[in-house]
Amino acid sequence: MELVISDSITLKPLDISHAVELYQVIADSRENLSQFLPWVDYVIDVNSTKRYIYERLHSGKAGSQWFAVYIEDRLSGVFGIKHIDPDSKDAECGYWLADFARGQRAMNQVLTKIVPYIKNNSHAKVIEFCCLEENLASIKVVQRAGAQFKYYQKETSIFLANQQQQRLGVYEIKLT
Repeated sequence: MELVISDSITLKPLDISHAVELYQVIADSRENLSQFLPWVDYVIDVNSTKRYIYERLHSGKAGSQWFAVYIEDRLSGVFGIKHIDPDSKDAECGYWLADFARGQRAMNQVLTKIVPYIKNNSHAKVIEFCCLEENLASIKVVQRAGAQFKYYQKETSIFLANQQQQRLGVYEIKLT
């Protein structure tokens, strides 16, 4: 189902047919994306982009939904409801945007609509976002949406391609 966020932003169900366009978006933003997203190093051509899409669409995780983010009719990133835990009722969400789409508060607009969408269309009681501690832009986005820092994941650090070691913080929005 397509979700209209604003006159200029739409979330369309992610599909393998997005692979060519999505690969170009990733390639053009690779330097910035790879600072915070380890999967970027494995998306090296259209076929690996198809695999990236396929793995998300067929994760088998309860409640998962993946969307291509369109800004001004241009594929600009991905937003995912990664899963909704049937027991804890926690929904984990994640997103990324291309360099050209950053700084326009697009994700703030998406979260303004997606938070009530999750609340009204699932059994989730909490939405969680995982952000590396140095990903200040993403942290600000989720905090503007009402997320509060909860804890750092027990896997104390993540190694990135640029050899930085960072903790993964969990931020949550309560839906009750």
